[in-house]
Amino acid sequence: MKNTLGLIILLVCSAALHAVEYRLPFSGRWFVAQGGDTPNVNQHMRAQAQWYGFDFMKTGGKSGRELTKGAATSLDAFFSWEEPVLSPVDEEVIDAVATFPDNPIGSKDTKNPEGNQVVIKAAADRFVFLAHMQKGSVRVKIGDRVKSGDVLGLCGNSGNTDAPHVHMHVQDTLVLNTGFGQNIS
Repeated sequence: MKNTLGLIILLVCSAALHAVEYRLPFSGRWFVAQGGDTPNVNQHMRAQAQWYGFDFMKTGGKSGRELTKGAATSLDAFFSWEEPVLSPVDEEVIDAVATFPDNPIGSKDTKNPEGNQVVIKAAADRFVFLAHMQKGSVRVKIGDRVKSGDVLGLCGNSGNTDAPHVHMHVQDTLVLNTGFGQNIS
């Protein structure tokens, strides 16, 4: 019994060390285009480091449920395009990239999957990846301290994406697509 109690206390203390409060990386009404804990509702569950990742798209229009202003033939037709991407945590920016071009509708950049991104170290082994930002819009640099809700950049269409959206996932390592994705709910 004594060893079991010690293990339980260790697990509780370990979980408390990783406790981080996250906010959504946007304001207003958005749609979860990818999210959840099974591959049938979340393509990110196929990549171990992106488990529990999310893709968010802003909604609007008359119904409040539309993703575009008419036909989806240009980037500016999407309600997500150029919307502020907000910091989900208070912490330090570990990586910031703003040089990749935005993909025209119908093309992807598979060689640079994250495109323009910001990575924030939320805890010793918790790294928040926010990807697909608009070229030149990233407003932070490596070493900056950010607060939850600070504007990091604008929603774009850079990287391995076919429509403007905000990608967010948390993993336990700094290097993209290594380690394990973390459930933040």
